[in-house]
Amino acid sequence: MLDNLRANKGGIITYVFLFAIIIVFVVSFGPGSFDKGCSGGQAPAWAARVNGETVSVTEYQRAYGNLLRNFQQQAGQGFSRELAEQLGLSKIAIDQVVDRALVVAEARKQGLAISDGELARTILEIPGFQTDGKFDREGYKRAVASAYGSESRFETVLREDLLYQRMLAGLRETVKVSDAEVKAAWSAEHDRASLTFVRFPLAGARIEVKKPSTAEVAAFAASHGPRIEKFWKENPARFDQPKKVKARHILVKVPPGGDEAAARARIEALAARLRKGEDFAKVAAQGSEDQNTRERGGDLGFISEALVEKPFADAAMALKPGQVSAPVRTSSGFHLIKADEVVEARQVSLEAARLQIAAELLVEDRAAALVAERSRLALAAVLGGQSLTSLFPAEAPGKRVVKLGGMVVAAESTGLFGAEAAYLPKLGNVPGLAAAAMAGTVGKPLPTIFSSAQGPVVAVVEKREQPEASRFEAQKADVATRLRNRRESQVQAAWLKQLREAAKVEVNPALAAGPVQPESN
Repeated sequence: MLDNLRANKGGIITYVFLFAIIIVFVVSFGPGSFDKGCSGGQAPAWAARVNGETVSVTEYQRAYGNLLRNFQQQAGQGFSRELAEQLGLSKIAIDQVVDRALVVAEARKQGLAISDGELARTILEIPGFQTDGKFDREGYKRAVASAYGSESRFETVLREDLLYQRMLAGLRETVKVSDAEVKAAWSAEHDRASLTFVRFPLAGARIEVKKPSTAEVAAFAASHGPRIEKFWKENPARFDQPKKVKARHILVKVPPGGDEAAARARIEALAARLRKGEDFAKVAAQGSEDQNTRERGGDLGFISEALVEKPFADAAMALKPGQVSAPVRTSSGFHLIKADEVVEARQVSLEAARLQIAAELLVEDRAAALVAERSRLALAAVLGGQSLTSLFPAEAPGKRVVKLGGMVVAAESTGLFGAEAAYLPKLGNVPGLAAAAMAGTVGKPLPTIFSSAQGPVVAVVEKREQPEASRFEAQKADVATRLRNRRESQVQAAWLKQLREAAKVEVNPALAAGPVQPESN
């Protein structure tokens, strides 16, 4: 692999995608964003430690910010920070920065390096640093000073990013696919089936089942102690939550070597406007220098003490709903902070939660039993010759439909899918169903009830399509590209897993508290 790595020393254009990401950071996540670093003589905040080397919170925030920006661009206005939390963007971001640290360390171990000349050429070719097609030296200095604090810091990050990309490019070059493998992949892609199916929703069954009595809950709690404790341990976010404040802020920057007195005068003037009764969001939109939040009236979402710089955290956590802080000095400048909402810390012990958990588990058991019985009866009916569409018709005016807890249970068609489909159309992940469909007969029910997270599934093979050999040559190149990309991803994932297993990785437990805003130095 080392030969491949060394062979990838050139080709600056290969890294254009990387440059685009860097420019996103420069434009969107500079020090105008709310800073979670430390100021003064405090030790710098950390996101992870990898083989003794510290990964800063700044690196984590850049990764999180890039993920957040990409999702926002794809999902539009419907994307929220609450949805980001549900998608686990915070964990994805910390995994990315840990992987980056491992790859860069391995690249250096193998003797790879980015020369000063290559680094300079790379910077000159970044479109964001050009004006009228020429490198803009002053624009470059302003941009990197704003986003990274100094040119040297930016160049260190860029050098590491280039090293990271080169290492992974060399790894991907080791992946080869044979003609026979391409032919097999093509056959698998074009060997497809579709199903008519009915899923019996657990969500509806939870509504449908009889709610347990106090005596039933107590009896369940007495006889299912280990299961209740396991549930409590596996859901810490529900039972042990730190204090959170839904905050807004106004920032007046103080860049390195900047005029602190002038910045203080500006923040005091903005504070005076607030004291006169002006709306905080309006003042933030007009006067805040945080470009990432000013259009939202300074909205930072929920913040917790563990993930913000101490002076900011102390001020925010001391506020009552509706209150505005005095000016707060952090490493990025002066802030005014408003608390829109305060959620006090909540710690629920196992004993305090025991009956609540017992009631939930008892309802879950009853719901599972109900959908199991309904699916068993449905399978028996279709095996006896009845059709799913007649047993479970789609909702239509004047038509009697089957419901479970108010939810319509109707037969649907998946549409075509392949044998290797991890997620089936309209069904998602249903282990074993794709393979069973390929082995089934058109028009015949599959003789098994399949389990999914949303409820059991009964299915009938609706259609089968098999590959036509005459089309292979025309589709061969596209299939080869997809197969190679998939293999490269698999090889990269396996290699990163090996690096992690051989490394000592410690993630800051504070990051488990939830997502953070995308920020920078």
